[in-house]
Amino acid sequence: MKNKYSLSSNLILITFLIGIVNLFFYNYESTQELVIFISILITRYLLFILIKRRFEWSKYLLVLIIIRSIYRLYVVMGDVDINPVTKINLYLQAFISILVFATLVIFPKLKEWINERRKYLSAARVSNAQP
Repeated sequence: MKNKYSLSSNLILITFLIGIVNLFFYNYESTQELVIFISILITRYLLFILIKRRFEWSKYLLVLIIIRSIYRLYVVMGDVDINPVTKINLYLQAFISILVFATLVIFPKLKEWINERRKYLSAARVSNAQP
């Protein structure tokens, strides 16, 4: 996957834009909630820039964003007064964030593991073919 960083950064930018949409649909009960929400938006935009510039340690910031998304899903899904658009957007943010993590971390490791396995299997076939 040669373009994993550009794909991942674009997906994170989409989650940032979804967050901006949520800003208009979700009613914040306190100033503290609004400040946390805006700081998460800033963090998502910072993550977009870091991934675009191919910083390896940005995946740790991505893990924090995923944890926050899952926590937010847990808190918001229990409330019946929340707009359904907000709930759908939160699901999308969590799913896209997990997809970005898979693109940056899991798929390359899986590809490396498959290549290692092929190397050992082909070496075993070659050694078995020679008498």
